[in-house]
Amino acid sequence: MLPEFRMRILDLSPEQRPRERLLAGHGESLADAELLALLWGTGRQGQSAVELAQAVLGRTGGIAGLVSLGLNDWLEQPGLGPAKAGQLWAAMELARRAQRTAERPRITSPRAAGAYLLPRCQGWTEERFGLLALNAKGDLLAERILSQGTTTATLISPREFFREALRYGATSALAYHNHPSGDPTPSREDTQLTRRLQAAGESLGVPLADHLILGQDRYHSFRAAEGWDQRP
Repeated sequence: MLPEFRMRILDLSPEQRPRERLLAGHGESLADAELLALLWGTGRQGQSAVELAQAVLGRTGGIAGLVSLGLNDWLEQPGLGPAKAGQLWAAMELARRAQRTAERPRITSPRAAGAYLLPRCQGWTEERFGLLALNAKGDLLAERILSQGTTTATLISPREFFREALRYGATSALAYHNHPSGDPTPSREDTQLTRRLQAAGESLGVPLADHLILGQDRYHSFRAAEGWDQRP
């Protein structure tokens, strides 16, 4: 760090110093509350950004608890509001995308699919339906959220699903959606949709690799539950 830059840090208020430390390459030394304060920029009346972040983290059980709550719960936190909740959600979405780009995992089993997808649905407070487009080796070509619904339902058609899969040159496609209740037990509608996706995939020559329902900390795999790999 340049000497004059170091001197400027000494002249800064405690609220300003986290940003300077970050820019000086010492982001790992910042506390969770300081990083949140940098993201939000401002606090609220009579409270600094760091104090607001400390209060939010204290109520939600730290950064892990805050992240697990999701957007709707953040909006109910005193002092946040749509702007700060949106900033936090955007930061998390960027982190998810960076992780997906770096990993490009090979998904060849329900266990691998569950390990990849479960962390991604934590904090979702409404049902979302997604696609993993896979090549012949099971390498992930693309991941897309195709539909976002209410706290209990989402809508997707086999046509939309496989149109996206073919767009990325997939040789198989894995469907997934979450249950905001945390219970991944399939409903009758889930089973019916799986059958329709299977039929459409067979007709198009892009088989359905699996349909995973994601809960709080566990998942349901139609492939594993119904023994697709043991079928003649």
